[in-house]
Amino acid sequence: MLEEIKYSLFDFDDYNLNRNFEQSDNYVKYVYKNVIVFGTQENISVYYDIEDMRTTTKLQFINKYNTFKKFNNTHTAISYTKYLANVTTDIRYELYHYFMFKLKELDIQYKTLLFNTVNNYTIENMMLRCDISDLSIKDKKMKYNFVVIFKKDGKCDLSFYPENPVWDEGKGCPETNVDKIIEYILNLDVDNYEDIPLIES
Repeated sequence: MLEEIKYSLFDFDDYNLNRNFEQSDNYVKYVYKNVIVFGTQENISVYYDIEDMRTTTKLQFINKYNTFKKFNNTHTAISYTKYLANVTTDIRYELYHYFMFKLKELDIQYKTLLFNTVNNYTIENMMLRCDISDLSIKDKKMKYNFVVIFKKDGKCDLSFYPENPVWDEGKGCPETNVDKIIEYILNLDVDNYEDIPLIES
């Protein structure tokens, strides 16, 4: 597996690499855009870790704890490496990754996720939009959905919608910090859209 990992990493069609590569008899270690790939004969670990001396950028929301994954095949590990490279190089993807990790960690579940880009006429103005529906919080079904938008300035917009909204319904969350938004969702203590204490837009 070590040779397969090495060849896969060097086969990235991207020449803007931090080519930190290390190999011994029993492991391969590689850093790609601050993403660490550590492979042995048994498995491959992929993660971001500011404590590693080869990591050159300190990020605000992600760390080894919320990025670490272990794989048993090279293809999936490389796919995750490329995904994590977006997370480590763009605050919008960093916010998205962190937000989704926190939802799972806090037992906020959903059945449907729509992910797309909006205002995408230029890379600078592009925003990531996630429509999240069929929600339950700690196994309690919610009768509302929400949309969260991740922006280049590191802020987020979150709006709540009823399960079957008419086109102009929505209640905007007053918070724009990702942690405060998650805290707001957890502290709502309501399960109906009508009971969310926000002014409709």
